[in-house]
Amino acid sequence: MNVLRMALDSILEKKGRSFLTMLGIIIGVTAVLVLVAMVSGYNADITAYYEKMGVNKVNVSVSWYDSTRAPDVNSALYEYGNGSLSDMVLGVTPDLSTMLPVKYRTTTLDTSTIYFGSDQFSVCSNYTLEDGRDINQFDIEQRNSVCVLGSYVADTLFQYADPIGQTIYIAGEPFTVVGTYYQKDGGEEESMDDMVAIPYSLNRTMLLSDSITKYVVKVDNSDHMDAVINRLTLLLDETIDSGVGEYELENGNSEMSESTEEMTSMTVVLGGIAGIALLVGGIGIMNIMLVTVTERTREIGIKKSIGAPRREIVGQFMVEAAILSALGGLIGIALGYLLSLILGKAMYDLILFPSALVALGSFGFSVAIGLIFGIYPAVKASNLQPVDALRAD
Repeated sequence: MNVLRMALDSILEKKGRSFLTMLGIIIGVTAVLVLVAMVSGYNADITAYYEKMGVNKVNVSVSWYDSTRAPDVNSALYEYGNGSLSDMVLGVTPDLSTMLPVKYRTTTLDTSTIYFGSDQFSVCSNYTLEDGRDINQFDIEQRNSVCVLGSYVADTLFQYADPIGQTIYIAGEPFTVVGTYYQKDGGEEESMDDMVAIPYSLNRTMLLSDSITKYVVKVDNSDHMDAVINRLTLLLDETIDSGVGEYELENGNSEMSESTEEMTSMTVVLGGIAGIALLVGGIGIMNIMLVTVTERTREIGIKKSIGAPRREIVGQFMVEAAILSALGGLIGIALGYLLSLILGKAMYDLILFPSALVALGSFGFSVAIGLIFGIYPAVKASNLQPVDALRAD
């Protein structure tokens, strides 16, 4: 207890120096906690984004050397997905969209996203029907000018009125609203809710082209992704002659995995930088403790001359180093939680807190750093000879 009191007295006597000594520890611990929280927020944000778009999708793209001999890949994929692969595939749709103005009476949306989809567009793109009906196969075959509205478009054009059965104009062309989708992305402009789905067979009318080169195959779960890709490879090998064109299959889940892996790699690098900050803080503690030993040489000499044991001298300086690093760790944890909360809300609109395990680990590491770097000054103080110490100025 006497050692603890003396260590506290020494720290409080030099408040400014003590704070500067703790600064490296504070910065290091704060950096670790904020980093962990930001990575957690980023991963949550990425996961939420891909869940909104829809996971477990195989992206198919084709290109033609000779478009005049191009086979009907759209029909081949649709029939195969809803036939032989129906036990693993939920839907197939063209992946085709553009930005066009949408108008109802006097209200115009200048750049809503127009999707050209099959009757399985909503399941492939993770939209849920709220009211009315979805696009169906009859609409596609007959090239009916019908559409399903995203929540932002429906709310903006019709507000509290019922849009079903009403006529809107897409790039000047009349379309009958047959359904609306539930909100899935905040219901704001330029969000995934700022969209209109129409039959893909209208691409010639709206885009002046009937070329479709990208498709989405929605798989029921991630365990079947590889099997579906292998089966689609066999289908496309049979459908597309190598002299006519080529194709590419992409696992839609891989992009999310790559984003997470990139962030994990960045975390390791930034974690190393935060660790260096803690080490610098430890070196700062050692330097200040060495200065303290020099300043208190006569005090140490007096204590040793009246019989103070070596362990008491070592204990006093070790306790002082531990207190400095522990206080730095606690302040760093408080700042880390505060900054994580502020940055999480600002960057991801999430309430982010580092896990208690990370906080405890950071605190324990900071104390360990203080003790390790406090050993040398403590041993140096205990090795001073009383006679030499008493002669010091």
